[in-house]
Amino acid sequence: MLYLVIIVVGLFPVNNDFTASPEGVEIFVVSTEVHADLIVPVSHEIVDWSEKFDPAWFPGDISRYSHVAIGWGDRGFFLNTRTWADLKLSTVINALFWPSRTCLHVDFTQPEYYTNAVSVKLSREQYRELTQFIKSTFQRDQQGQVIPISGYSYSQTDTFFEAHGNYHLFNTCNSWVGLALRKAGVRTPWQSTLPHTPTLYLPD
Repeated sequence: MLYLVIIVVGLFPVNNDFTASPEGVEIFVVSTEVHADLIVPVSHEIVDWSEKFDPAWFPGDISRYSHVAIGWGDRGFFLNTRTWADLKLSTVINALFWPSRTCLHVDFTQPEYYTNAVSVKLSREQYRELTQFIKSTFQRDQQGQVIPISGYSYSQTDTFFEAHGNYHLFNTCNSWVGLALRKAGVRTPWQSTLPHTPTLYLPD
């Protein structure tokens, strides 16, 4: 009952004064029944993600893609569940009911690959805030570099990175996407734990 109350109360919107910037930076938000991602341009004057990720960390060629999809989630689920056939009940229970380690999934891609992606345009300052939040989620080594997790990928264009934070019932992949949007001043629910909630108030 407590969880349901928190979920319902959490749906109340914040940043109600948000308006999209017609000439701003276009990003995309994907929140399915399973996972949520932010899709941002690879190259922009505020941040060039191609400079943050060594191409050698990825199994294949990532140079031809215009965007990068970034998502945060439970480490055990990400690394050990390539397909639904690999899903174990113990992985689900650990992810939801016990604060678990996390990682970031980075995939070079194109927005048109995602039929359910929602587009929103941010001002330069809003986009700066969004990217600052994303960058702050990556764990870094003593040289300040992001830390790839070698040996894990779903395709030729993706890989995983060490991340800050713990995953649990109240802090899911949707929560991370929602928090990123809230940090950028986008109108979103106060808590976006459930699937599809990060996009609940995004403009059509």
